[in-house]
This record gives sequence, C-alpha cells and structure tokens, in this order.
Amino acid sequence: MKLIYTHSILLFFFTLSSFAQLMDCTLGIGGKDTETIIKVFQLNDKQLVQMETWIQDLKMSNEGIREQIDNLLEKHPQSNPEEIQSLAQKFKPLRDQMISNSKKCDQKLLGILNENQYRRYISLCEEAARKPLAGISSEEIKTPE
Repeated sequence: MKLIYTHSILLFFFTLSSFAQLMDCTLGIGGKDTETIIKVFQLNDKQLVQMETWIQDLKMSNEGIREQIDNLLEKHPQSNPEEIQSLAQKFKPLRDQMISNSKKCDQKLLGILNENQYRRYISLCEEAARKPLAGISSEEIKTPE
C-alpha cells in the first residue's frame, strides 16, 4: 500500500513540475537533451567546457537534494491522506530547489551565448510559446551566492 502511495505522489509532483516549467523556456542542461543543445546552438569549445563544468556543479548540488528526497520518501509515514499531504509539503521545497538549480544552469549558458546563438534561442522559445529566460552575465556568475 505504501508503495502505491509513493508512486502516486511522485507521479503527481513530476507532472506538476513539468507543467510549471512550461511557462519558462528552459534548456534542461545536464538532462537528456545536452547533445541537442550542443548541436542546435553550435557551441564552441570554450562554451562546451563551461557548460560541462556547470553540469557537474548541477549534479553535485542536486545529489544532496536527491538524497534528502530519498530519505523523506523512505522514512515519512504514508498510510493516510494527511500523511501524504504532509509529505507533499516537505517534498515541494526540495523539488523547487532542484528546478531552481537547473534554471540557473540554463541561465549561465544563455549568458555566454553569442548574439546569433541567443537569437536562435529566442526564436525557438517563440515557436514553443514559452517565455525566454534572461542570461546570467559572467560578472553575475562569479558573484558568490
């Protein structure tokens, strides 16, 4: 029974997160479309090196969050709707942080695209009816958080 609730909750939250991302025109760096990003935007060697660094940073920052999610799912009671609602409230900020980390990685790459690459990004966003993200400049990238 617990397994059914867990799978239902995960499916619900991943569906919600997909809908939440429809509004922004995200690239999904570090995901399954990395090779497509490289080809579509014809990234140069310097851009590739920077992107790979950011992907590794993203994986490291999200690894700790994934561990927290796994721990939460494993240890949180899930035998009734109230417990599931409580689990959902604890899960949401973790999911939101992962989405935020991914979005920031996308913005870093957008910040180093040249004018033609960025125009291509804007064009693709318009075709998909999504809101383009603003790039983060190199000065903003270097600023500690």
